Amino acid sequence: MISKMKLGAMAAIAGLAMTAAMPAAAQGPVGGAPVFGAPKAGVPNFNGKWINTTPQVALKQANGAAPPLNAAGKALYAKHKANMKADPINECLLQGEPRLLYTKYPFLILQYDKHVDFVHETNHTFLITYFGQPLDPESDPRWLGNTTAKWEGKTLVLDGINYNNETWLDYTGLPHGLQLKTQERFTLSADGKTVNGKVIITDPEFYTKPWTAAFTLKKQPGYTLRQFACMADHHM
Repeated sequence: MISKMKLGAMAAIAGLAMTAAMPAAAQGPVGGAPVFGAPKAGVPNFNGKWINTTPQVALKQANGAAPPLNAAGKALYAKHKANMKADPINECLLQGEPRLLYTKYPFLILQYDKHVDFVHETNHTFLITYFGQPLDPESDPRWLGNTTAKWEGKTLVLDGINYNNETWLDYTGLPHGLQLKTQERFTLSADGKTVNGKVIITDPEFYTKPWTAAFTLKKQPGYTLRQFACMADHHM
């Protein structure tokens, strides 16, 4: 027979495991209660599955021009292009932002009153962003940065800082550094079926000025996100 003490210890361990397995959205901010709720009244509802109808292998400015790389940016870009096997996704690492938005894979937006969540099919990547959460410039660099959400009229705006420098901006090796800042802007069409978006990219380490890339998302009703298995080829 198992003693009561052992049963208690097993129950405690199981409870910890269940807590760790809960999605961050269900746990809420550290020390806080679960944060769920209907989208805030009076704002567009982005809930649903979406796919980028303008995926880009080589990220361009919204006007079609090449990104404004400076000398250091051009040198690092050339180095990446000369060794495409070094693309971090070849090791099943995260795509990073804003590259995630320009993939051919669909993703799910879950919008609540206090946060908005992005669940990507590719590499099972997710991002949970709280409305009005202050950005901490002293926080450690992260694969998807330190982000906050806000509304500017009817446009959903995500600001991001503190990205690590382990990702590429696109599939051709477009670089970024630790000074990268992004602003992703989502504007919903009147019929709720299209998002016209843009990303403002600021990185003085590798670009001569901030620049903007555009994207278009289409809603995918009835679509089911597939299980995504990334298998790195360590023999490449």
